[in-house]
Amino acid sequence: MKHFFALFVLALLSCTALQAQEKEKGFPPMFSEQNGYITDMCLLYHGRYNAAVTYDKECMKSYVYYTDKKGKKEFLYDGFLILEIVSSNGSSFENSEKNANQKEWQWLMNRQFEEGYGISAINDILEDLSKENIKPERKRKVVISIPMPYYSDNVWGEVNGEKLVMNNDDHRIKAAKWYINEAEKRFKEKNYKHIELAGFYWVFEKNIDAGNVMPVVSTYLDSKDYYFYWIPYFWSKGAKEWKEWGFDMAYYQPNYFFVKSTKRGVPPTRIDEACDFARTNGLAMEFEFDGNMLKDTLYQTKFKHYVDHFTKNGVFDNVPVAYYEGGGYWNKIAISNDPNIIPLYRNLSEIIIKRQKKADKMWKKIQKNR
Repeated sequence: MKHFFALFVLALLSCTALQAQEKEKGFPPMFSEQNGYITDMCLLYHGRYNAAVTYDKECMKSYVYYTDKKGKKEFLYDGFLILEIVSSNGSSFENSEKNANQKEWQWLMNRQFEEGYGISAINDILEDLSKENIKPERKRKVVISIPMPYYSDNVWGEVNGEKLVMNNDDHRIKAAKWYINEAEKRFKEKNYKHIELAGFYWVFEKNIDAGNVMPVVSTYLDSKDYYFYWIPYFWSKGAKEWKEWGFDMAYYQPNYFFVKSTKRGVPPTRIDEACDFARTNGLAMEFEFDGNMLKDTLYQTKFKHYVDHFTKNGVFDNVPVAYYEGGGYWNKIAISNDPNIIPLYRNLSEIIIKRQKKADKMWKKIQKNR
């Protein structure tokens, strides 16, 4: 009996220790080598023809800086995730295996490196600001998404004279490497003065799929000193094992804001639940909104819920954040004259500015100690 009791106590202590260890894992630090020194990363869905905005230079100003009531310009996002899930024909890169082909991937790259838009526009704006002697403490970072190399019997295209078929994992890896190499080459050729390429993003978020491909891609990116990023959706398969799949940094989606969640009656405590999951499993967080907040007070309230619950969970104090803004709607709320929207935009902008200044201080300490 005593022996049984001793074993029971030992098991209980082991369980408690394991739980404590999980809790100690915590969120990743808001500014560190782990996340490529990106504190606030905005998702730019740049590519599709029917986007809410073009991401041209005028549009991108609202992403690069905020102008306060006195006319002072303050820097906002220090990272930009350049991704797209809509191909040239309007179908999905994320869910359609037919878009796993070289022609569509080439189209996407052409769109994202187009002069005067997206990546180029960010650099141009920073150049203009530098002429006013307004310069960020750090270069802005760019992360580029890798289109999904779906497993199928389709011919993807050719690399160095070799025809790649997507039912061969080695070929799928070669296709992904081709995209990485081409994006890297173009970025270097542009010789951007104010931005730098931090890494690449795995666009497929519903589940891992490509288990034999991703670790090799991860190793390849590591050999080139690039970071590998991922943003799984709520309860996505593989979200707990994000590090095992080779990602350097992962952000977790609460999926509370959206229409589907509204129809299902998902409560705002979903944000707390997402924070708990992320905290336990070492993920950062995603802040979410889209164009619905411009026309419906319900979604304006949901926007406030994100701010309130992120604040309550300490996310804004210490955690990296990715911002899903629906494909151009940060610009839309920035230029809105709606008296309900203006304070929401200003409040989040001020939060980001405060976080950026904190990151700048951390960066100065890092540079001083090197």
